[in-house]
Amino acid sequence: MFFYCSSKEKALIRQAAADRGLSMSAMLRQLATGAAPKRRKPAPRVDPALVLAVSRYGGNLNQIARWLNTATRTGRASEVEALRVAAALVGIERRLAEIVAQHRRPTGC
Repeated sequence: MFFYCSSKEKALIRQAAADRGLSMSAMLRQLATGAAPKRRKPAPRVDPALVLAVSRYGGNLNQIARWLNTATRTGRASEVEALRVAAALVGIERRLAEIVAQHRRPTGC
């Protein structure tokens, strides 16, 4: 559902929601239905370097998946190429595990 409002009205709604610790959607839903808003747990803070590293490897995985889909569809996926792709996937998996281990927060005992 959409409704129209001026830029000033939108700013007031946004500020009122922020003052209550709610998203605009949650606040408007509460006002319209009277239902109590569901409080979500805040997203955990993540090291931006970890996000960047995982994103890069995600891009590599996407390229490999695209290649596999194209090669399979066109009948060009040979066993040798499949082994090369499998080796690349293992390398990516190992590197991702290393990156995550480097950024894992120590748990207190």
